[in-house]
Amino acid sequence: MASQGFLEDVNDMFDAAVCQCDLPEGLAEKIKVCNATYVTRFGVRLRGRMHTFTGWRSVHSSHNRPAKGGIRFAQDADQDEVEALAALMTYKCALMRLPFGGSKGALRIDPSEWRLYT
Repeated sequence: MASQGFLEDVNDMFDAAVCQCDLPEGLAEKIKVCNATYVTRFGVRLRGRMHTFTGWRSVHSSHNRPAKGGIRFAQDADQDEVEALAALMTYKCALMRLPFGGSKGALRIDPSEWRLYT
């Protein structure tokens, strides 16, 4: 049996928690899904050659504006991870009653390869 991913784990935890709530029909699904994910690919000339990078920005919820969340730099970053982290930020802010929605960004890059000083 293949293991499921991070986003599926976050959604499973959400489903288990929302069963304890009395929500109107359809609201749980609306809360669970990510509102928007933007994918960007851009080229940068570094060290005498062109490099193309891929990045994502997910806004899970902007019901409380602005949406809060940082940027992750990792060579194994992907869209599912960014959406999972954005969802967790939404839930964390809601549980702590902070006036923010949840978002997260990531850039697929190995930071150790791009140190200014080595």
